[in-house]
Amino acid sequence: MADIPRNFKLLQELEDGEKGSEDGTISWGLEQDDDMTLSKWNATILGPPNCPYESRIYSLHIECGPHYPLQPPTLRFRTRINIGFVGSNGQVNLKDVLPRQWTKKMAIKDILKAIYYAMQKAKGYSHQPQEGAMY
Repeated sequence: MADIPRNFKLLQELEDGEKGSEDGTISWGLEQDDDMTLSKWNATILGPPNCPYESRIYSLHIECGPHYPLQPPTLRFRTRINIGFVGSNGQVNLKDVLPRQWTKKMAIKDILKAIYYAMQKAKGYSHQPQEGAMY
């Protein structure tokens, strides 16, 4: 089976991002429309109901390096959040979020969904930074 070139995969992910998630809880797209390398992305996650993140809007920065999709993108929350898989600078630890190790068949959407589900299941993180606080 042949590998899909990086830019073809990212163009497909951009198209998927323009459609958004089925339920409107996550969205993603390029940081700048003229980014020909398709490297820098923005994402938004609407906090899941019945958890400490309910109804809050979380903004993330995503960077797909030159070896994407062989290597996962890096994700960093821009909006402050108190949850175990996010470091003090907003960096997301993918090993603590993804249900299994990253594979080249995965996509940005898969990580965002995993973050959303992890937020939904988070227990013991009731104290959150002031709404709108940024890293």
